[in-house]
Amino acid sequence: MAGVRSVIITGVSRGLGAALFDEFHAAGDRILALGRRFSEAQHAAERGNPQRVRLRPVELAQPGSLPQAAEFASFVHDAPEVVLIHNAAVIAPVAAIGALNPDELQTAIAVNLTAPMLLTNAVVGAGVLRPGTALTVLFISSGAAHRAIGGWSVYGATKRGGESFFEALAAQYAEDPRVRVVNVNPGVVDTDMQAQLRDFAARDVYFPERDRFVGLHQRGELAAAAHVAREIIANHLSGHLTRQ
Repeated sequence: MAGVRSVIITGVSRGLGAALFDEFHAAGDRILALGRRFSEAQHAAERGNPQRVRLRPVELAQPGSLPQAAEFASFVHDAPEVVLIHNAAVIAPVAAIGALNPDELQTAIAVNLTAPMLLTNAVVGAGVLRPGTALTVLFISSGAAHRAIGGWSVYGATKRGGESFFEALAAQYAEDPRVRVVNVNPGVVDTDMQAQLRDFAARDVYFPERDRFVGLHQRGELAAAAHVAREIIANHLSGHLTRQ
């Protein structure tokens, strides 16, 4: 499908990822979705037009399951613009340092940090930057990358590490107007992650700000995922003109 923007996105089954998928699909973009599971609507979209929608099962915590450069090169062939969005993330473990579950800690590092680094390396290495093309890389980060939140040591560390990696990528292409790299803090969004946090708030774990996060939900102050998805696209993906 020459001439069609190609979007690669992780974690589309729910929340912000699902909302972003819907926006790109409605816009007619070609989508490669990476994740453990997909919604029935997404499966139907793939069945209806497999040239436009490709659902690629992966275990982000297992590097060996991730696509390599050759697969990405095939997907983005002839695309005038390539968009890579690292949306998938896990919040667990939420606990005091010293009480962190080792398996959950390793999974969080793999999903939140290692997978985005490996996927970006593969996409950039796939030769997507040809004359007349553009590349946008978005890392969905968090305020926790810059503010210590009790119990979120692993999540905050992985988000901060991710931001550092993508700042390095931005510096690498600082003189190339075809490339845009953005660390996006979407704010507090009404997603399953927030529901998980409310569940942690009900447990006997180290989470000093539990009342604040429960209160945001009770007062209806969580942003709708669809609204946030449209804002991200409008702010970071609209008007990115490819330069020869």
